[in-house]
Amino acid sequence: MSNPLNDLINDIIARIEAGVPPWRQAWKASADPKAPLRATGEPFSGSNAWLLAFAGALRGYRSPYWFTFRQALSINAPVAKGEKGSPAILYKTRVVGDPADGADVGPADDTGDPRILRYLKTYSVFNAEQLTDCPQQYLNVVEPDPAARAAARNAVLDAIPARVEFGRGTPCYVPALDLIRLPLPEAFDTPDDFLATKAHEQLHWSGAAHRLDRTFGKRFGDEAYAFEELVAEIGAAALGLRIGLAPQLLDSHAAYLGHWAKILRHRPSALLEASGHAQRAVDYLLAFSAQAAVAALAA
Repeated sequence: MSNPLNDLINDIIARIEAGVPPWRQAWKASADPKAPLRATGEPFSGSNAWLLAFAGALRGYRSPYWFTFRQALSINAPVAKGEKGSPAILYKTRVVGDPADGADVGPADDTGDPRILRYLKTYSVFNAEQLTDCPQQYLNVVEPDPAARAAARNAVLDAIPARVEFGRGTPCYVPALDLIRLPLPEAFDTPDDFLATKAHEQLHWSGAAHRLDRTFGKRFGDEAYAFEELVAEIGAAALGLRIGLAPQLLDSHAAYLGHWAKILRHRPSALLEASGHAQRAVDYLLAFSAQAAVAALAA
């Protein structure tokens, strides 16, 4: 059966094979990344977060707001003639034999439980800047104060209780010791390079057996570690969107580009699977700073 994301997956594979993953390429010459927002102001999550942020950055949109065709009409700001939408992903479930479909629900296996069919479809969304006479509330985006944004980045990453050992030459997470090893901050070209590397290793840290227990060996065999790197890459990009931290391409991870392209060609759905794991990791890591903020208010 044809995957509705075939065109998108093929484009992503081509970009990876060209040497720069799309979740990094968009911000090479772009401003502070922003998490894409629905028409209601609610942030997109999962794959849609980095897919739409990527699309917006490549096209130079400053507004983080995205609308469906009908949502644009509902605010009297129809999509401008000739504008092309960006793909977003909708996950749906259906009980096989659902009475709503005019059929009896029946057990699908020996457990006696009805079978749940999960599938996805794509739909088009348009940035606020693609609309005609869009209300200014969706266009007048206030840029955050750089000092405040930098403090927020540090607060989020510092709240993650990972054990970090500084002074090592190669950044890495060591599962056997459950610690992150990082060069000293001054060894990096910029503060953002240091923070992006730290975030990447914290994504790995989240996958430990006593945390989110990410294990891919049985499914991906020799590609297991490359897949974990893909999860950490997408996760660090998604986390960066939440805190305004542009992804950085780490030289030590360039070797995985061929593995990622191979995995996606063999199993296109792996991209969405990796995005799902990445989103769970981001939610897990952000919970620490949320807890710290609640504790500070209660003090």
